[in-house]
Amino acid sequence: MRGAAKPRVALVAHGVHDDGGMERAHAELIRRAHTRFDYTVFSSELDPELRPLVRWRRVAVPARPIPLRQMAFFARVSVPLARADVDLVHSLGAVAPNHADVITVSFCHAGSRSKTGKLAPAGSPLTRRANTTIARGMAICAERFCYRPQRVRVLAGVSPGLVRELDEHYGAVRAELTPNGVDLGRFRPRATVRESLRAAEGVAEDDVVCLFVGGDWNRKGLAILLEAMAHPEAPRSLRTWVVGRSNLGRFAGLASSLGVADRVRFVGRRSDVERFYQAADVFVLPSAYETFSLAAHEAAATGLPIVATQVNGVEDLVGDGEAGIPVERTSGAVAAALSTLAGDPALRARLGEEARRRVSRLTWDNAVASILALYEELLERRPT
Repeated sequence: MRGAAKPRVALVAHGVHDDGGMERAHAELIRRAHTRFDYTVFSSELDPELRPLVRWRRVAVPARPIPLRQMAFFARVSVPLARADVDLVHSLGAVAPNHADVITVSFCHAGSRSKTGKLAPAGSPLTRRANTTIARGMAICAERFCYRPQRVRVLAGVSPGLVRELDEHYGAVRAELTPNGVDLGRFRPRATVRESLRAAEGVAEDDVVCLFVGGDWNRKGLAILLEAMAHPEAPRSLRTWVVGRSNLGRFAGLASSLGVADRVRFVGRRSDVERFYQAADVFVLPSAYETFSLAAHEAAATGLPIVATQVNGVEDLVGDGEAGIPVERTSGAVAAALSTLAGDPALRARLGEEARRRVSRLTWDNAVASILALYEELLERRPT
């Protein structure tokens, strides 16, 4: 390293805060590493709690539409980042045209298109599909530009499956595993919260509550879960809590048309999301594509069995059925899994215990340590 001063790192991201998986990872990095590294953050959003810990270079961009936000950030961050006097540049995704030492990849757009066969999910309104198609097409172009040996030294993937995708699509650049973490103190079973929240929500003793957490409800498969609840094989004791924000009108209408609206509660975005994990019985994620799924790992930490498709990160967590039930992305498969779990509390408990055991090593301390080890190596091997 250079002298006795802390190494200087430019951290580049659209947002750094606790509302979202990829944004949360960089927030935890700052909390745990700011005493060892001197961070300058180039972002549009930064949690007020983190601002005293770093230098913030705000990049002003419009919030909507997403394609314009992406283009504006990519263009506006380039000059101040090029002028920054730093030892390392660490970006979150392909968000800047500048050379980076490490880019953390939390979503591989080329991998998503390869897995799903499309840029935007079917079923959403035409304007939303068009917006998503443009945004993801632009993101793939940005990946192709940024994920080259001339532009980045290391790509850091957050799950083994994502690292394999990076090797497949951007194999000319070295890819390393730097997994996300989970707050095991916050996300843990709490019987008192379970009892109080279920009572407040009017959950009967024999009801089995399915939990769905996140945005982008098309990709994550909320429609499949709602259809599973209406499936003849699904017991009437099933209820679903949906935590997060997306196209509420469309999905509330779908629940109504399927005749399950009285058993579905759209909670919205919550700062106390851990309470819903603690009061639920099963976590459900019939997603088309993931890279880690912080929500699934938080559910596991809270002791919930996982019903999910075998997507990146989640497949490692669930295994061959040791910590949940892996399913095909169909309402019938999800309904069968939920029927099995609804009728067997002992099975739910056993799978949930194993899920919590498996996630116990994925702490934020370990996650940050993997990034800092990469920093140390890159600083020792600085290009001349």
